Amino acid sequence: LLLGLVKQFNLDLTGLTVYTEAASGHYLFTPILAAMAGTEFVYGQTRDSHFGFAKDIENNTLEIAQMMGVSNRIKILTQRSHSALAESDIITNSGFVRPIDEDLIGGLKTSAVIPLMWETWEYRESDFDLKYCKKRDILVLGTNERHPACDMSSYIGWLSLKLIFELGFDGGHVLVLGNAPIPVGPIVEYMRRVNIDVTWVSAKDDGDLRYEEVYSHFQSKGARYDVMIIAEHENSLLLLGRDGILDIEMIRTINPDLKIGVICGNINAEELENSGLLYLPKEILPFGYISYQTYMLGERPVLNLYTAGLKVGEAMARARLKGLSPRDSAIYVLKNSPAMDFEGELAWVQ
Repeated sequence: LLLGLVKQFNLDLTGLTVYTEAASGHYLFTPILAAMAGTEFVYGQTRDSHFGFAKDIENNTLEIAQMMGVSNRIKILTQRSHSALAESDIITNSGFVRPIDEDLIGGLKTSAVIPLMWETWEYRESDFDLKYCKKRDILVLGTNERHPACDMSSYIGWLSLKLIFELGFDGGHVLVLGNAPIPVGPIVEYMRRVNIDVTWVSAKDDGDLRYEEVYSHFQSKGARYDVMIIAEHENSLLLLGRDGILDIEMIRTINPDLKIGVICGNINAEELENSGLLYLPKEILPFGYISYQTYMLGERPVLNLYTAGLKVGEAMARARLKGLSPRDSAIYVLKNSPAMDFEGELAWVQ
């Protein structure tokens, strides 16, 4: 899989130093993949967490790296290393590397770049100081998950099918609340491909119903639904809960057998937990975070997106090392990789 992805993306990190995370599960392979693409050196930052112990992560990473013949170019760090950051060309925004704050950004060389392993609309000021990056001319671009080179749409569609079957879906009707094109576009598309009866509710006119219509719709037809999927990553409107577009107590009264799957969106998790309704996953994250991720499908979607992000980083780093300005570098990278710019005043290319 790793060699295949390096070849698929024509990823060539020769001569570049990468600072990323070392982690467990499917993320175990991220520093190894970077090293296999020819990096000068890879630093993988880790720490103890509920996902695993740092020592185990280090041992497992280096064991696999040795099998792949790249262990001599990987060093595992158990805390932020300013000296390693200072020599790095590409810094990923991966979990254990965050927050990307002034302390981290301030020690980077001006040619350093930060590719985001997600689309730019997922950016949160709470763990990424983009304004300080711009002040220091540190180029930051996202990864276009709909680019033909790394299209994640299929994974999102499959993820929604996995979720409804885990909830016990047996052929009934599905109510989907959320925004398009990502994530709801492929969710609705893939469900309809397999002849699932879907009603899509959106903040815009692209769905079957608008949010302001769904309360009365559920009052009259809510009992027909087997599963409800929440997949809203754009609009912070409260979807489920008191004062939301759907009241959880009303849902329970009309359809106590309804099963609720939350991919992302603003819901009152405490009310849902206390409702007695069946829902997944059991840990619902706040709005702006994804509760049910493509990670649930296995290694391939995780590493596909990570490789695409490194490809963006490769193009960014090469452009900056050639002496191009951040803006000119962004123009080049947007044309020559699966990169995505920010919108509005945060954009590099106005």
